[in-house]
Amino acid sequence: MTTLQLDDRNFDADKQHWTPVRVYYEDTDFTGLVYHANYLKYFERGRSNHLRDAGVTHKSLLERDDPAAFTIVKADVDFKNAAHVEDELMVRTRYMGVKGARIFFDQAVLRGETLICEAKIIAVTIHSDGRPRRPIPEIAKLLQSYVYQS
Repeated sequence: MTTLQLDDRNFDADKQHWTPVRVYYEDTDFTGLVYHANYLKYFERGRSNHLRDAGVTHKSLLERDDPAAFTIVKADVDFKNAAHVEDELMVRTRYMGVKGARIFFDQAVLRGETLICEAKIIAVTIHSDGRPRRPIPEIAKLLQSYVYQS
């Protein structure tokens, strides 16, 4: 893998966030390949780490006077190659911005230079009881500086 120049929050110069993931036996199916649903877990870790490193934690959302959370409304995953037990992977997360109530992420799992899978993720902000809500203005403003710079 090309050596990444990351800042102290795991972002590169293009505002891509990188999260390392090791494949454990529990992540695989009977063939030793990563079970397809586990890539969604890897993507979740990548988004959570991206948000945390950008200054938005799930805990801080829930502790607001008007508690909030994010939920996924669409995940379009394209599988390209297989990952195996013991592989060292990187989850790349690109925050693409907000449009209306929707929050967009592009993500990928890579093993070195090999693309394993990629996803387009759409999330929305919800109240703590699950009802949809408008994006929180101060969080949208904070995240604006993390929009992926292609």
